[in-house]
Amino acid sequence: MINREGIRARWFISAPSEMHWLIQRIRDFGDRIALAGHEGEVSYWHLGERILHCVEQARQCEVKPGSVVAIVGDYSPVSVAWFLALAELKCIVVPLAGSAAEHPQKLRLAGVNYVVQAQTPILQKLEATGDRPCLLDQLSVKGGAGLILFSSGSSGEPKGMLHDLDALLDTYQEQRPKNLVLMVLLLFDHIGGINTLFHSLATGAKLVVPGNRSPDEVAALIERHRVAVLPASPTFLNLLLVSANHRQHDLSSLRIITYGTEPMAATLLQRLRNAFPKARLIQTFGTSETGIFRTSSPSSDSLWMRMDDPNREWKIVDGELWLRSRTQILGYLNYPMDRFTSDGWFRTGDQAEQRPDGSLRILGRRGELINVGGEKVWPAEVESVVLTIAGVVDCRVSGEANPITGQSVVAEVVAMPGVDLESLKMEIRRTCRARLSAYKTPTRVTFLESLGNERLKKTRKPGSLSGPGAARS
Repeated sequence: MINREGIRARWFISAPSEMHWLIQRIRDFGDRIALAGHEGEVSYWHLGERILHCVEQARQCEVKPGSVVAIVGDYSPVSVAWFLALAELKCIVVPLAGSAAEHPQKLRLAGVNYVVQAQTPILQKLEATGDRPCLLDQLSVKGGAGLILFSSGSSGEPKGMLHDLDALLDTYQEQRPKNLVLMVLLLFDHIGGINTLFHSLATGAKLVVPGNRSPDEVAALIERHRVAVLPASPTFLNLLLVSANHRQHDLSSLRIITYGTEPMAATLLQRLRNAFPKARLIQTFGTSETGIFRTSSPSSDSLWMRMDDPNREWKIVDGELWLRSRTQILGYLNYPMDRFTSDGWFRTGDQAEQRPDGSLRILGRRGELINVGGEKVWPAEVESVVLTIAGVVDCRVSGEANPITGQSVVAEVVAMPGVDLESLKMEIRRTCRARLSAYKTPTRVTFLESLGNERLKKTRKPGSLSGPGAARS
């Protein structure tokens, strides 16, 4: 139970006559629970007071509009309060998961002036870590707040992307209050996780933050807090089913499960449908460059989706999905804008197809298409078959050079503990031959303990889930 008077004695700060609409709304939600996790529960009223406390602290440290401030941590009350306080002060926010020591390159690329670490919520001024990116001056001229997100950098230097934070926040202003309980699984520096956070705060929902993102921890928190909306990646949802935690915990409160950030296998979608017959399964989509799209699915067992969003547009050009939005980035800090057309369309690199009713389906990344002697293979199709085989926990399919056919299909598989790997390899080949064309059958199967970060590299962090929405980069 929250001791509001005790909180007031410690945190009460007079609110300015004018403040950001989201901060005002947070204060108006009063004793509703805003955040729940390993740090306990925090009310909206308490969170609002923390935000004003952070505003006051930043002013005492002479933080100016346009200052670049990194927030290192997760969705703790401290991190969330600092995020919105810096938006109020028209700073440029750089959310980072993990620790500051893990991100020297990102601190340098963004020209960070200050760092706040959630464990010790003190504003630390940095010596010059790098030159201030010229792109930031666009926001300085406008007098607006900014947001810098980074790609994973798995294939080189991470891309720094600058968002107009005011424009991004304004898209949530028309959200109506809802008595919902959501969970956030994507990290603090992910466009999908930020989307979930803003959606939750704008509607007065309760946001549940797991201390770790293991299937057991997540399932236990869903049961304890009666979570209704679960945004997750297909990889996590598969682990949840394989671990059987959905049977060991009462997950009957789930009403909506959204999935995104990577392709969903049709067979996995059907298994989820069987495991959660009362929940709606909704595919979500977005990119770090354009933000999260409002989507709907015709049914829970369909991989087709509709993107009906007044703030965003889409079209398919030569099989590639192009996007344009009011919330797309102002630019990259350290890369050319060659993925954007002169009239503002973002070329996603996703191959897609469209039906006459206006719905579309993502087939995969154009660069992941496997060409076997002129025949085209999408990895998701083969992965969908392999995931149906008993003893398989996860798999990733890709192409490798072949002197005769140009490329051949190979599979990396995570097996359940104790499974005979030779027998499983034979079963994978037998099943694929029976259900797929011969050229789609893996010529090589390799077993790994975990796909781990390698799968994140494939799905090109960042991604979405709220609103709930998902993302690629």
